[in-house]
Amino acid sequence: MAATSQAKRATVCPWPHLREVPMISHHQLFAALCITLVLSAGVAGASSDYFCNPRWTLVQSEYASCSNVPFLSPGNDRRVNLKLLLVDAGLAKLQTQPIAQEDSEQGYGNVPFSVKNFESNVFLANDAVSSIKKEDMQEGTNEVSRCVSNEIGKNGFVEALGNTGELPDAERQLLADARLELKPRCVEVFSNTSSNSASPAIKALKITSASGNEFRQYLLAITSFYEGRYDEALDGFGNLADSSQAWLRETSRYMLGRTRLNHSQKDAFDEYGFPDLKKVDQQRLAAAEDEFNKYLQEYPNGVYAPSARGLLRRVYWMGNRPRKLAEEYAWQLKHPESPQHNLSLDAMVLEADNKLFDIAQPEQMDNPIFLATLDLSLMRTPERIDASGLEKQLPVFAGHKPLYDYLLAAHSFYVQKDPAGALKTLPADIPPEMTYLDFSRLILRGLALEETKDHRGARQLWLSLLPVCKQPLQAETVQLALALNYEQANEIELAFEEKSPITESAIRNILIRNDASPDLLRRIIQLKDNAVQERHLALYTLLYKDLLKGHYQRYIEDYALLPQDAAKYTAPQYGNYGEPQLALFTWSGVKNKDNYGCPSTLEIAKILAKDPQDPAGLICLGDFVKSNNLGSLPGYRDFPDEPRADAVGAVLGSAPSRFTGETFSRGEAYKRVMADTHAPHDLKAYALFRAIKCYAPSGYNDCGGNEVAISVRRSWFKTLKNDYPDTTWAKSLKYYW
Repeated sequence: MAATSQAKRATVCPWPHLREVPMISHHQLFAALCITLVLSAGVAGASSDYFCNPRWTLVQSEYASCSNVPFLSPGNDRRVNLKLLLVDAGLAKLQTQPIAQEDSEQGYGNVPFSVKNFESNVFLANDAVSSIKKEDMQEGTNEVSRCVSNEIGKNGFVEALGNTGELPDAERQLLADARLELKPRCVEVFSNTSSNSASPAIKALKITSASGNEFRQYLLAITSFYEGRYDEALDGFGNLADSSQAWLRETSRYMLGRTRLNHSQKDAFDEYGFPDLKKVDQQRLAAAEDEFNKYLQEYPNGVYAPSARGLLRRVYWMGNRPRKLAEEYAWQLKHPESPQHNLSLDAMVLEADNKLFDIAQPEQMDNPIFLATLDLSLMRTPERIDASGLEKQLPVFAGHKPLYDYLLAAHSFYVQKDPAGALKTLPADIPPEMTYLDFSRLILRGLALEETKDHRGARQLWLSLLPVCKQPLQAETVQLALALNYEQANEIELAFEEKSPITESAIRNILIRNDASPDLLRRIIQLKDNAVQERHLALYTLLYKDLLKGHYQRYIEDYALLPQDAAKYTAPQYGNYGEPQLALFTWSGVKNKDNYGCPSTLEIAKILAKDPQDPAGLICLGDFVKSNNLGSLPGYRDFPDEPRADAVGAVLGSAPSRFTGETFSRGEAYKRVMADTHAPHDLKAYALFRAIKCYAPSGYNDCGGNEVAISVRRSWFKTLKNDYPDTTWAKSLKYYW
């Protein structure tokens, strides 16, 4: 009766874990969402590289920020494609670096790569400019406030005071102190009567000289600028544009452009920095452009020439003029020694990705490098670029015919899904020195051969390419292509021959984990010339699949291959990447926290080898899986939650498994024990207990096998409470999920 009452009172778990989650305010949540949106803005080409995992394929027709390749591909981040073209232009180079531990732990080899790794470790610009100067940064968005120049400008003002001989020393000191103490609040729009304004104190300065009053006028104008009182600032700077003082005259002419630019955009950004270019005042923007051009005409080598040139790019962006913007980027590339140059190669690529490509249409682009980058990104969305549109671009690519021909072939392959058509525009010759465009052409040719089922022809091309791959990441790419070819032909043994051209450990590891047959794994284990890590991975994979695929007798035999020191090879830092966890198989199921104990994995296998349905064996194999979290290991797609194939193209490791049999599922094992009329009393109770807890605490099945309805879990709970009230598990379980 007591058990029955307890069962009636029991309810679905009230999600106690949620009470441990700290609450956040609506403002915090909205700010977090805004940060997320800023990071993911420009989804057509930019990327967010957090928690990246590579997709081991060479055919990417959709954006794949975590799986970029060193050839021109629609799936690449736009920054990667643009930088590959800049490498071919002699403006940069790629460098092969050892795989960082973080990338290795996430399953990366050299190819494919994340944007983050490419930009920080692989790409090396030839220019000497490391970044945009602070005063040249774009103003008025979350990127940087217009007040960024306040601190930078102090030294110039004080220096100009020192160079003005007719200025009394007392006034020079007063003006210098006022400038150094200026700490404006950059808000839109600052109140004229605000007590925080610095203007009243500046007006009160005891200045009587003509030069001193001009400098005071500048201080009032710059304060008005920083405080968002643009009309006052324009009046002030305008009055000083013909000053007798050279510094005041030049600086004020420059500040007229900055003031008009900031005035034009004051309503275009929300409080989180998101722009709406439709709200830009185009008349004021045109006036800003005119002021910057006047400044550059009068001061082509001026102090502010680099900044004025940089702010003109902002004018073009905010005026939705991608043609002019692209022309300006091209100018920056061609004139690195100009005193007006203010943009490093890395910064230019990032700025073009964020500004140019998001507003440009192909017909608005006259530069072949930028147009090719845009075209490739548009190929991700077939309706955005058709063959006739590409044909109209031919004049832009005058002098760049190979690049144009490649775009035509890429469109045939990725957009028209016509690999045979792509082959017609892809010559087969292999130059002795390959640019990345040459390499892209040959890789695309090989992919087209694969897609037309000419695997033999593709393999011949891959093997012919390898000796010519001299530039960074080219050989690694061809090795991946060759491994995919072997996999599709069901000949992965070729990858492990003595003189195999596939030497990349990340590629070999995928083939071992997902594709290798038991015989191939044993051969790898026993070949002493193989790297220790590779032999251990093969052994780990063999024992893992023997046991989890139900080959218990083979597990007993293969267990003898474990080294005597297997127990020292404990869990890797990230899933199956790194040194394989051979210690897993030395597990001995001492009593767990739920008061149930099991023998070693070898003894479990011996029990199940005699009877695969033995309740004790199934229960203990389930405890082994649970204790070691084997239901969610990355890199093994033999579990139901691991994909076996990919919809985009051939993916390494997605061939049919060479291990026969159904993968062990704890959930189904518990059901079999529960249904076994000959199973011992305590085992049936423990199976009920475990089956119910498969759904704790989320309500979703964590044990594999078929989901069961909550009504079934309720009945399990009642059965445990009513039929097995004397067991530890009936007494301890308070909820079902």
